[in-house]
Amino acid sequence: MEKCQDRCSVLIADDHDIVCTGVKFLLQEQPAFDVIDQALNHDALMQCLNQKKYQLLILDLNLGNHHTMHDIRYLSEQFPLMKILVLSMYPEDPYAIQCIHEGASGYVMKTHVQHELIPAIEAVMDNRIYISSKYRETLSYGMELLKKEKPSLSTLSPREFEIYSMIVSGISFKEIASTLNISAKTVSAHHTHILQKLSLSSTAQLIHFSLQQTKNP
Repeated sequence: MEKCQDRCSVLIADDHDIVCTGVKFLLQEQPAFDVIDQALNHDALMQCLNQKKYQLLILDLNLGNHHTMHDIRYLSEQFPLMKILVLSMYPEDPYAIQCIHEGASGYVMKTHVQHELIPAIEAVMDNRIYISSKYRETLSYGMELLKKEKPSLSTLSPREFEIYSMIVSGISFKEIASTLNISAKTVSAHHTHILQKLSLSSTAQLIHFSLQQTKNP
């Protein structure tokens, strides 16, 4: 894990002490980590982040009654040098894409932690996005797009970009129409134009495109 050879400080934020202990045990077997702290609730998480600098935050989506999905963007903006790896009981579909869209660098299910945690950390500390290979396969939208220059979000109009952002965030056409005070038919038309401009053919491909944009901004 070359990116952490000098000093890799880690904060584990999970409201289950047994999870923190298990993750800490796995990390202590790796020579790259020399600071490993834990936070059992949201207040403790913020206190730790304001007191120390961490290179990696391993974050559960639930800290007691606090859902941290909406904190990811804030944390990634406030601590831009810190990687965020989500460790959760929630399935990758659809949470992984949502977390990465918000600014996380990777997503690991707790049921896979023993085999995936270290590879995931290696990936995110190497500035790569990590999701399981099995889930990544379901997101593939054609190798040809990987072989040529990718379409750019700059081709979208302001309104199209607004709707694109809402779609890849998991918001339904009906909710988008209500929020923007337009008809669902108009949202659908924008959706079609967005797919055409980005050389895509489905919402699933649009979500994967969003993932790639996050990985290679």
